[in-house]
Amino acid sequence: MSLSPHFSLAELTRTGTGLPNEPQPSHVAALTSLCLHVLEPIRTLLGVPIRVTSGFRSSQVNAAIKGAAGSQHMLGEAADIVPVGVDVETAMGLIAAARLPVDQVIVYPRGGFIHVSYAAQRVNRGELLRSAASGGSGGPYSRWTA
Repeated sequence: MSLSPHFSLAELTRTGTGLPNEPQPSHVAALTSLCLHVLEPIRTLLGVPIRVTSGFRSSQVNAAIKGAAGSQHMLGEAADIVPVGVDVETAMGLIAAARLPVDQVIVYPRGGFIHVSYAAQRVNRGELLRSAASGGSGGPYSRWTA
């Protein structure tokens, strides 16, 4: 099932855990909004494909990978992405300058990925952050600066 021109439900629900990861209709609606309002604009902005390394997570999947207890991934509001052929620091700078309607964008330079989120049902915070951790829900976080 296609959620937008370049993103599918299959890639946004893929997991290597072997655990059930079936989104409810509300999760699919949130994933569709994430794709349309954030992922597609990022792909256009960067001019490269975007690889989704983690999208929707069932509570079982989230627990297995030690995700944050209140992770937006479990709501279908978040994805961890890797822009193909573009350094995450460069991508983060372009995303920040574009002022997309994001809830959060967190760059994980040590992990080589960017977490993006979009909340269709509430006001988005527009937070641009950097994590000192290599991945997961690890902080500490600081405000992103170029």
